[in-house]
Amino acid sequence: MKNLRIIKQLVVRFQGWRAILYFGEIILMGIINGITVVMLSDIIGLITDTAVSGGNIWDTDIVKRIIIFSVLEFGVSNILGVCYNNEAKRTGATMRNIVFGKALMLPVSFYENNHTGDFMSKLTYDTNMASGIFGSRFRRVMMPVIIVCVCVVPMFMKCPPVMAGLLVLCILSLALNLAMVPVLAGYSRSISDDNKAISRSVTDMLQGMETIRMFPLQSVIGQKYNEANERCGRNMKKQGRIESVVAALRNAFDLIGAVAFLAMGIIYIQKYNGKVGSLLALYTMYGAFQYNFLMMGQYIPSLTSWLVNAERVLEFLELPEESLRNCSDYNAANVPAQADVEFDNITFAYEGQEQKIFDGYSAAFTMGKSYAITGESGRGKSTLMKLLMGFYRISGGSIRIGGHDIYELGLENTRKLIAYIPQEPYMFHDTVRENIRNGNPAASDEEIIRAAKKANAHDFILQLENGYDTILGERGNTLSGGQRQRVAIARAILKNAPVIILDEATSALDNESEQLIQQSINDMKDGRLILMIAHRPSTIATADAEWRIV
Repeated sequence: MKNLRIIKQLVVRFQGWRAILYFGEIILMGIINGITVVMLSDIIGLITDTAVSGGNIWDTDIVKRIIIFSVLEFGVSNILGVCYNNEAKRTGATMRNIVFGKALMLPVSFYENNHTGDFMSKLTYDTNMASGIFGSRFRRVMMPVIIVCVCVVPMFMKCPPVMAGLLVLCILSLALNLAMVPVLAGYSRSISDDNKAISRSVTDMLQGMETIRMFPLQSVIGQKYNEANERCGRNMKKQGRIESVVAALRNAFDLIGAVAFLAMGIIYIQKYNGKVGSLLALYTMYGAFQYNFLMMGQYIPSLTSWLVNAERVLEFLELPEESLRNCSDYNAANVPAQADVEFDNITFAYEGQEQKIFDGYSAAFTMGKSYAITGESGRGKSTLMKLLMGFYRISGGSIRIGGHDIYELGLENTRKLIAYIPQEPYMFHDTVRENIRNGNPAASDEEIIRAAKKANAHDFILQLENGYDTILGERGNTLSGGQRQRVAIARAILKNAPVIILDEATSALDNESEQLIQQSINDMKDGRLILMIAHRPSTIATADAEWRIV
């Protein structure tokens, strides 16, 4: 079955050998709970019959049973519960780490071709639902099954005719719930899709607030959100109505079972001279038996619905990753410290597009020089640089740094040789110091300050409220565009890479900021290759050479 395959993949991927502990604890808890149900029914029956006959209810045998019952119910069972909760939380944390780690390894094209809201829905909603399977759903399905299996034999030994009839009612109730599994799973898929649409609308609102306010688009974005929210609400209502009908039918079977038990119990006492205590014992056991059948009927469909989200998480984990490591036995220690860059007869087209951006294209850039990469918009200037950084894979030709093919070097080694400064550099929600340190996590504070001075960033950083310890807002929105660029340049300087790429780094800046950044770029030229995607004549004029893509 499909669901069993999903469960197997979940267990193998997220638990491994620890599944023995996890499921072993569930099985032991189920067995102990089943035993305590049988013991409790016997204690109730024994106390009742003893009291009716005028005997001593504090008989040694009764006291022993109560002590054993208490140890199992309040001691062993609770200890196993703590162990189980630890394993469940460990598995949930492992799942979230694996999913987040997978997200870090996906190629850039995945993020360019998929909406951030879809990804956030996968990373939060689907992952939380999938981890909840280990948190409670497995236990709530498995334990009732085990308890029923433990109770069924003692129940039939006490009164076979009565229990046979009641067992039929329980099985019918369970069958009714299982029949609803496909329907409820379908609604779960729809609700998951609706949550993705809601996440898309929220992401668009957060990232595009200025555009939304100025055009204005509040009504458009609001309508998209409302439509997705209403769809989600309708599907949840439909799912809830089905669950309510099923719950009502379960309760009806429960009531029928109670009435049937009462009627058959009276017959049992009258015709077979049964004892009241035996009947109470049987009813206690049957109550637990029926309750666990009801739990099976309730949580098996619920588990199936949550497996829909787990399947989506597993599909996400099967997406192709970016191959970072070298494809050959190239020694990482031999990665060149300085290197020329060559594009040799490369061919490239974006995935799903027939039109080629480059077809047999060649270019060469020499170490120690700065180049202005120019050309009309859409000719592939930024794409060429992204190919050099390995964000996309060429379909023909080769790209070499220092005479080595970047795929032979491995993307991890290749990117160590390159510092990248985009038009809108990303700033993390952290201190200025740590944002610069990202260029070299092992750098000292003195090295960070030297890099900031070379980038003409030191003076304005000292003027901030807490200097280098000032927390930058999300995406660095507490800094101006020129300040963000200078922090990004300091980060690139600290990386000390032989190749520096600037993707229109000064195109949106004022003249003063541009001059400061151009001065920083000139200071970086010594012994490095600088590739500047440029439109401004002032930027082109500072380069040693111009390379035009036509």
